[in-house]
Amino acid sequence: MARQGTAPIPASSANPRASLAALLSFLFPGLGQAYNGQAGLAWLLAAPAIVLVGGVALVLVGGSSRLLAHLFDFRFLIGLVVLDVLLLAWRLIAVVQAHGRRERPSVRSWATWITAALVTVTLAMHALPAYYVAKAIDTLDAVALGGEHGSDLEDAFPGFGALPEPSGQPDPVAGERVNILLVGVDSAPGRTTALTDTMLVVSLDTTGSRSAMISVPRDLYGTPLPDGRVYNAKLNSLMVRAAANPDEYPLGGVGTLKAAIGELLGVQIHYFAAINLLGFKQTVDAIGGVEITVQRAISDPTYIDELDRHVGFYIKPGTYHMDGRMALAFVRSRKGAGDNDFTRAERQQLLLAAVREKLTAGNLLLALPGLLDAVKNTIATDVPSERIADLARAVQEADMSRLQRIVLQPPQFMTAEPFSSAGYILVPDLDAIRAIGLALLSDTPPSPRLLP
Repeated sequence: MARQGTAPIPASSANPRASLAALLSFLFPGLGQAYNGQAGLAWLLAAPAIVLVGGVALVLVGGSSRLLAHLFDFRFLIGLVVLDVLLLAWRLIAVVQAHGRRERPSVRSWATWITAALVTVTLAMHALPAYYVAKAIDTLDAVALGGEHGSDLEDAFPGFGALPEPSGQPDPVAGERVNILLVGVDSAPGRTTALTDTMLVVSLDTTGSRSAMISVPRDLYGTPLPDGRVYNAKLNSLMVRAAANPDEYPLGGVGTLKAAIGELLGVQIHYFAAINLLGFKQTVDAIGGVEITVQRAISDPTYIDELDRHVGFYIKPGTYHMDGRMALAFVRSRKGAGDNDFTRAERQQLLLAAVREKLTAGNLLLALPGLLDAVKNTIATDVPSERIADLARAVQEADMSRLQRIVLQPPQFMTAEPFSSAGYILVPDLDAIRAIGLALLSDTPPSPRLLP
């Protein structure tokens, strides 16, 4: 329809004002209508976009640190899909109507082809967030209980077997502490089984005021089991042995290890997460590396990298921006002068804190596809999908300045016996370990007298 006072333009002619109007509405819905003199329609098309832009700005300014948590919330993700489709339709209506007001679309008009290109770009722009959302949903399904790795760990972590069904114990409610057992699996080329050489309990205070990490040594020997037995072997072998012997260990591999460490520390372990340390390298690279302050020199000429190459690892004190390979060497090396499993555990805690800091830096959008791939390939948990967003939010809101980090080690928490029949073992002091467990991992306020 021609504007009042102007003659219709033949379909075979090109009206540059039509493509200009379409471009304006492509930039922001309603601008092309305003250019065409349709003030009422311009405001009608612009109002929802203005509200949306304002809402996004408020979220980014007031809650950008929660971005990662939102990406693991099914409801938020589905809402993003609906919003993306609605906004796409709204923009297409604005672009096409703005062009049609000036010119009837025709394949013989170059202006029509310009508008068609704008429509194509609009579709592509909205396909990108849809792609992000699809990857986030796929990641959530893969890592959560019942997902790709949440049902069976065997493919990702040989020997671990299946994750247990929900225990029937109530999940923590809002405001209660959540204890998660992180198990690091140092996979290597040709390895057919995976021992739990890294065991670390992360306790999240969902109020953000008092979180903690406790590293449990792999050589602990004589760990009590919840049924009253004692595990007379090194603790790092318990999960694989329990998974392979369900008659003897009815809770399975994961359930048995959770229960044993809970019994050791005197607290309930709510959830479990297995982390492939080689995949952790991919995670560090996906977020652009991390800042780590090295307190003392490390010189380990025996270090073998993730590709089974004898490369050694050497680093001086100072602050470093570590990529995935360097970070992996930092947390795997343990045979340098003055190094051992305990100093390595301290570095592992330091790296986890650095990764958490980077994830709250508000720079996740560009790294998002790679980060989601890394998480999918690196982590398997028994956390129900509906709880992952809450836990991610608790991680991001934790007060890192008050984070307590403890490595259980002799002589305070155990006795080393280097020449036992089982080789080098650590015999736990259950009273000392349970005291620190109750102090740091329970909702009971910690007693300074119990802390090292």
